[in-house]
Amino acid sequence: MDFFDAEFWSIFMDPEKYRAFIDQLGPWAPVGAVGAMIVVSFLPLPAETVAVANGAAFGRLEGFILTWIGAMIAAIIAFCLARALGAPIVNRFVPKKTLAGFEARVRRRGAPFLLLARMIPFVPYTVVNYGSGLSPVPFRTYLWTSAIGMAPPIFAFVCVGALMMEQPWIGWVSLGAVLLVFGLLAYYLRDHLFGKAPAPEQS
Repeated sequence: MDFFDAEFWSIFMDPEKYRAFIDQLGPWAPVGAVGAMIVVSFLPLPAETVAVANGAAFGRLEGFILTWIGAMIAAIIAFCLARALGAPIVNRFVPKKTLAGFEARVRRRGAPFLLLARMIPFVPYTVVNYGSGLSPVPFRTYLWTSAIGMAPPIFAFVCVGALMMEQPWIGWVSLGAVLLVFGLLAYYLRDHLFGKAPAPEQS
C-alpha cells in the first residue's frame, strides 16, 4: 500500500481499521505509530487523527507516549531543517505570509506565545515547527514549550481514541466535546494566536 496514498491515510479516520493495520506490523507496531505521527506532522493533514488512532490501538498511556514521541521528533527535525535551509526553501512548503506573521508573534511574545500555539490543535504543526526555526527563539525554549504544550491536546485526543474502542458512541461524543473545548479556547485566545501580528519595535 502506498504510504502517501489517500486511501492509506483514510485508515486513521477509522479506529478499527487502524488497529488492524497496527496488528499487521507485529513487534514493529510502536515504531509504526511513532512514524505515522512524524510523517503526518510534515503533511497538510490533521495530526489529531493519528493521536486518536493511536489511542484506539494502544490505549491511553502507551498511545500518548508513542504519539508524543513522534510529535517531538518531527518538531525537532522541522526546526533544524528551517534553521539550516532558511526562509527561501521553507516558504515552498508553508506560505510566506503565514510564517512571517508567526515569526513576528514569536519575536514579540516569546515562550508564552509558543506554549499557547502548541496547546491549540487548530494551529498546524508545520507552521509552529518551521516558523520557530526561522525565528530567533532559542532551541531550548522551543524544546520545552513543545514538550509541555503538545502534551494536553495529544493526551485528550488519545483518550478519545481509547474511548472509541471501549464505547464507540461515548468516544464520538467525547471527540465533539474535545473539539468544542479547544475551539472555545482558540476563540478566547484568538487575538494572541490569530490576530494581527504585532508591529516590530522601533529602534
